[in-house]
Amino acid sequence: MHIIRRVLILVLLACVAPAHGAVFNFVAPPAPVAVGAEVRLNLVVLNPDASPLTVTLPPVIKGSLCDETHCWPVELTAPALGNPVTVAAGGFAVREYLFTLPRQALGVLVLDIAEPAAARVAIEARAGLAPAAPVEAPLSNFVPPQTAEAAIHRTFAGRFSAHEPIYFIYGEGPQAAKFQFSFKYRLLGGEGEFGQRLPALRRLYFGYTQRSLWNIDDSSSPFYDTSYMPELMFESQAVLNEREGKGLRWMGYQVGLRHESNGRSGPSSRSLNTVYFRPGVAIGDFDNWSLFFAPRVHAYLEDLEENADIRDYRGHIEFMAGIGRNDGLALSFTGRLGRGGHKGSVQADLTLPVKSELLLDFATYILVQYWDGYGESLLDYNVRSSSVRVGFSLVR
Repeated sequence: MHIIRRVLILVLLACVAPAHGAVFNFVAPPAPVAVGAEVRLNLVVLNPDASPLTVTLPPVIKGSLCDETHCWPVELTAPALGNPVTVAAGGFAVREYLFTLPRQALGVLVLDIAEPAAARVAIEARAGLAPAAPVEAPLSNFVPPQTAEAAIHRTFAGRFSAHEPIYFIYGEGPQAAKFQFSFKYRLLGGEGEFGQRLPALRRLYFGYTQRSLWNIDDSSSPFYDTSYMPELMFESQAVLNEREGKGLRWMGYQVGLRHESNGRSGPSSRSLNTVYFRPGVAIGDFDNWSLFFAPRVHAYLEDLEENADIRDYRGHIEFMAGIGRNDGLALSFTGRLGRGGHKGSVQADLTLPVKSELLLDFATYILVQYWDGYGESLLDYNVRSSSVRVGFSLVR
């Protein structure tokens, strides 16, 4: 019966006439939803043409939800909409829209919309089902929203997503190359019974970041130092709504426990454990220019025998701020102030999105990074250095 129901639902999906070459489809939830629950629908934008196209999607779509005897007006909203959407030739992009089922709606329901193109999709509502977990905004709210193509890659199978920036850069000096990769993994899904009963635990993540300095110009190209940073964190993100205006907006917070070490032994060994709190706020239009602030306040745990005075160089606050345009130029600053207002460091990252279909056929960013201060590597946390490196970033 479930297979038959899925087939019937898919039959009711409407492939509409293309607008500027685009074909739109709504994809309904694969299983019945609870009466009065919030429903997530995926709007799939297909590009059958041989060249890329750009479309602008509305933040709110008006529709009509009907059963056999009655119809209810509904509004579908996009929680984190970034326009315009660029769809590669022969490819597709996905946007998520949300709406709440009327409490009187029950059984097989048909949702009709007229814009951005006429489409119809079937949804089954049942009484007695457990409500779905609350909708959460992605951590990418800490930076301006990315394209739909980037959003697909930023969340793999609903569990993996980007965490800190991912980049490779090169410059002058003995440690000419520097690279970093990072990800986070949501530990508890929302499909199981435990996740449905305790939806707050769906905000618990395991994160991992690795950053290396590389003597790439030396004869054997040895790595100079690498920082390994696993962490366990809880994040509560606020859903960004374009209708809330362009003033100061709360984006949520992170609370976490992080371990950092360089994996060495003896005199070169460095390690520390911290607990941190990181709030986020933003100002501006997320379809245009916006400012964001995400300071991290942390405390050191246990003894720091291998680097007893690291507090003097890292302090207890890491300031992060930036200004950027959606899918455009962005400039961010990360600064540390050592204990007592001395030492510390500053890092500035300038990113510009580019897309090369001729060579690599994927979207990325040109990154220019400036560093000045103490502790670019964990090994030399008490040594001051200055550098300018240029390269590319996959996640900024």
